Amino acid sequence: MNKNAKCKHCKSKNVYGMSRVVGYFSRIDNWNASKTAEFGSRQNGRYE
Repeated sequence: MNKNAKCKHCKSKNVYGMSRVVGYFSRIDNWNASKTAEFGSRQNGRYE
């Protein structure tokens, strides 16, 4: 996760990444090193 991340709408730096894994949402900053590396290799979808 980018430590300098900002909200696209309000420019707040109080943000964190989340991912949906097997039907539930999980904060990325709580993951171990191997799970974080696996996350980097995933394909991103467009969810609008």
